[in-house]
Amino acid sequence: MAYIRLFPKSAQAEQRLAGDATSVMNLIYQATKDVFNVPDHDIIVELNRCTAIAFNATAVNNGAIPDVVIQIATSDGELQPQFQALCDEIISKWDAQFGKMFKIELWVNLIDTWGCNIDFG
Repeated sequence: MAYIRLFPKSAQAEQRLAGDATSVMNLIYQATKDVFNVPDHDIIVELNRCTAIAFNATAVNNGAIPDVVIQIATSDGELQPQFQALCDEIISKWDAQFGKMFKIELWVNLIDTWGCNIDFG
């Protein structure tokens, strides 16, 4: 399972992402599917609203604030060796499609526990 959340960090980034939401989510979905090779129902992509109110001045002055943070979480420990390949694939596809329109950060992590009440049968 890969649960993916996209967090725009400004109202402008949110607006640009929302205007191209299908394309953005499909790009992330397909890159994850290509690298992790998991079933279609094991990838969820969610686009969120910007919830940032402000950033510290040092980060702003140094241009360290990304436009979008992409968080990918999985409970499948066997996928951990593929985390860097997933980051590389997403960055490559993102740059090919959007260029440098957005500064992005990718955070891929392993969660220790997982529960589900969904029947995939």
